[in-house]
Amino acid sequence: MFKFGLSKASAILIGLSVLVTSAGLAFAEDLPGTASARKPVEPNKIQLTREKLAFREAALKLKLQTFRDQKKATAAARISANLNQINQNQTTQMQKHLDTMTSILDKLETRVSKPTPDIKDPASAKAAIVSARTAIASASALIAVQAQNDYTIQVTSENRIGIDAKIQRDKLHTDLLTLRKSVIDAKQSVANAIRVAKSGKEATTSGKQ
Repeated sequence: MFKFGLSKASAILIGLSVLVTSAGLAFAEDLPGTASARKPVEPNKIQLTREKLAFREAALKLKLQTFRDQKKATAAARISANLNQINQNQTTQMQKHLDTMTSILDKLETRVSKPTPDIKDPASAKAAIVSARTAIASASALIAVQAQNDYTIQVTSENRIGIDAKIQRDKLHTDLLTLRKSVIDAKQSVANAIRVAKSGKEATTSGKQ
């Protein structure tokens, strides 16, 4: 019987779902209207990704139809679809985090540009904001690439389907961990910009976890 778990992928789901811009959200209490301002994803890229996934899934189903053990084939098809769905869900969620960070920076920049007494060094604060925006842009670009990745199982044989599935699962796991790091780096850059705005000190990396 074909047995295959999604423990690693599920762990990623749980771990990334709790990724929040804690420092930024706390400061946002003083910055009203921090709603997300997402940039629309190009429709052509979305459509091309969907078509590519549909083509690969159709090819996979044809191969699975030749399996003598159809329970194994059904499990493999389900796992393959789940891997691609996890990738879509996680890239969407991580982009939402970046959108929230951008909104926080927008409000922070507006505040820094005004002569408010709690902004000690506007020049340093603006420099830190620019740095944070760069980190967000970098992470967002990586997310756009990741969202187009395909994790459909590449079947070598019925006997090796468990190994084939594990290869794709592990690849997704590794790719999402790398992407998660870029989002965390962006979050820390935003938190640093907030600290600089409050303290008036030059931007540092002291707040990195």
